[in-house]
Amino acid sequence: MDGIPPERTVTDSWPALHGRPVLRRTVAVGLVLCVSVAAALVVRGVNALTAGGTGRETDRDRAERLAGLHPSQHPGVGRFYVPVGAVYTHTSGGAPVAYLHYRLGGGRAPGLGDFLSAYDLPSPGPAAPLPADLLAALGGDEPAEAPELPESAPTPAPAPGPSATADPAAAPTESPSPDAGPTDPAGPSDPTAAAPDPGDSDADPEDPTVEPAPAAVPDEPTPDDPAPTPAPFPTPTWTPTPTPTPTDLPTHAPAARRIYVATIPGGLPGAADIYIRATG
Repeated sequence: MDGIPPERTVTDSWPALHGRPVLRRTVAVGLVLCVSVAAALVVRGVNALTAGGTGRETDRDRAERLAGLHPSQHPGVGRFYVPVGAVYTHTSGGAPVAYLHYRLGGGRAPGLGDFLSAYDLPSPGPAAPLPADLLAALGGDEPAEAPELPESAPTPAPAPGPSATADPAAAPTESPSPDAGPTDPAGPSDPTAAAPDPGDSDADPEDPTVEPAPAAVPDEPTPDDPAPTPAPFPTPTWTPTPTPTPTDLPTHAPAARRIYVATIPGGLPGAADIYIRATG
């Protein structure tokens, strides 16, 4: 080529790597690091974009939610339990039904007391037989009967009390005193009617010489007199109905569920198997 010595070629502008093994390894390691950093940044960006998504809900999530034991239904609780067995299906009528099995190790591991306090459950009651469909759904070594937890309905929110401002229209009326005389059922008499003159009580109504007293005529208001102001009617005071605070509301919608607790014979203190059947 013109202007280029024959002993040098275009490839000589980049150092030859085949003769420098250290430089070759350095370039290879640098390329691997660049690719790794780029891949990590891409993964982190994808996670940041999808962080707000709920993700795919599994049958275990549906079963826990139907039984009221899903972590999202108990905010603020630091410990949650994962069932070792969960079945979510529907009855012949189409109603959802869930079967859950929790196994507690006891001892230093969380036991029955921590499970009951985490989900705000009462202590077990007397023994009761497990439902046949629960035994068929889980298909394990479930006992025939186990102590059942009493399910109590959630306490409803307190009803708002009476308003402090009394309604004037609802004020009670005083009953007449028994010593008072009879009252006129037609209501109070017209104040403009003339009162009888006690001096004319002895006058004979048949005597033509006696002229009847003229009836009293109410004074008509003159244009100069101001018009009488009507008495104002009491205006009822509107009081808003208080709404229950979030603390008064139940943490989750109650489901028809039955919970059985079977202690593990020979196990550590607090070790138990918990079986739950919940229907929607």
